[in-house]
Amino acid sequence: MRRPRHKICRTVGYCLYSDPKCPSIKRPFPPGHRADTRRKKKSAYGEQLLEKQKLRLTYGLLEKQFYKTFEKASHMHGNTADNFLSLLEARLMTLVYRLGLARSVFDARQLINHGHVTVNGRSVDIPSYHIKTGDIIGIHPDSKELTRVKMGLETRMSATNPVPYLEVQADGVSGKFTGIVSAADIPVTRINVQKIVEFYSK
Repeated sequence: MRRPRHKICRTVGYCLYSDPKCPSIKRPFPPGHRADTRRKKKSAYGEQLLEKQKLRLTYGLLEKQFYKTFEKASHMHGNTADNFLSLLEARLMTLVYRLGLARSVFDARQLINHGHVTVNGRSVDIPSYHIKTGDIIGIHPDSKELTRVKMGLETRMSATNPVPYLEVQADGVSGKFTGIVSAADIPVTRINVQKIVEFYSK
């Protein structure tokens, strides 16, 4: 049985799902009576494990998917932490969310699973689909009036380009992936990815 998402947010100390109503905003401590007074200093292993859980849940992945992505990153040329983030970010599910077509990665997964998302004009129903530089992500013509899509667009942080590696197209419901030049451009904060590399490198 999965733990309620907001309990996980309170455990890590902040909202992982971009929900303004998340209880972790007012109570950034684990659930339980007077939990804010019971925090203990974590061991090095505990800190690494927590960072892993935070990043995994931010991208909405199961452990097997998450580790498989790390394994791929570890065999690539360059910095493993940067490669890992770039691979996670280039998943279709993530970019649908970044583009503002969904309010969360979980909403993005549902849109993709139900065939509402296209890549270069063709429907793709695989949330983990790897997006390549130059690919155009959009909403199927028959799905543009979906309430879920409209709500996602209303919460888009930027009226132009949400992140440096996505160019919103003229129709407002599609975007071109221009490629991640630097991992520093990826809006993942408050997570030490290097600790995750150390966790898996033992």
